[in-house]
Amino acid sequence: MDSLLTLSVEHYTLFLYIWGAIGLVSALSIHFTKMLPMSSKQDAGRLAFLGMIPKRAGWIIMEIPVIAAILFFFSQGSNPINVSAIFVAVFVIHYSNRALIYPFRIKVDGKKMPVSMMMSSMGFYVINGYLLGYYFGSLREYPVEWLYDPRFVIGMALFVAGFIINIQSDNILINLRKPGETGYKIPQGGFFRFVSCPHYFGEILEWIGFALMSWCLPALVYMIWVALPLIAQAMSAHRWYIDKFGTDYPTNRKAVIPGIL
Repeated sequence: MDSLLTLSVEHYTLFLYIWGAIGLVSALSIHFTKMLPMSSKQDAGRLAFLGMIPKRAGWIIMEIPVIAAILFFFSQGSNPINVSAIFVAVFVIHYSNRALIYPFRIKVDGKKMPVSMMMSSMGFYVINGYLLGYYFGSLREYPVEWLYDPRFVIGMALFVAGFIINIQSDNILINLRKPGETGYKIPQGGFFRFVSCPHYFGEILEWIGFALMSWCLPALVYMIWVALPLIAQAMSAHRWYIDKFGTDYPTNRKAVIPGIL
């Protein structure tokens, strides 16, 4: 643990480049093979070699480590508290919603997820929590003047907008079916007017804003790790909507980026 807290800038940067390359290759493999981490019951069975866990519990367990990791490595850093604490705060706000609020809102009673998927996600989050927490806590100090920099202002605006879009879209999906209703329905309202997966669009917007406001390589790498797989998942979901609903599905909707993709 001590070695992680005293890693030289050179070794940290090398690790970051390698991690970013792995993320890029992983995203490209998903795009070209169209093999998403888990897109069907058959895929869930394929990944269930370590057993299954109730989906709500699995979601909470796999998301919490990123909060713990970024807070721990940031708090153990050698830098005095500075503007970087804001970046850690918005990161924690996002994942507090995903780990502690969202799982109790979704309707997943009786559903399960593979333990292997949960554990791989935990590993992914711990690595990224370390990279971001160590950078903000030990490798860079942001002056107060950074709060007036256009990159910070625009980035924060994008993050907040993405966070709102993400939550609004989740609300629409969670309340898509009335009590007692079954079957599939076409989501309506909000950014569903423009794309099939506005919840993914909102999250992508958040991490673009995060990378811009912090203007650093680890945030850019994290944005790549998150955004590219979400785009692949959104395109897969868009194709499913079209196949499922045919001519009833709005033809003006894109997959994830309004008017573009």
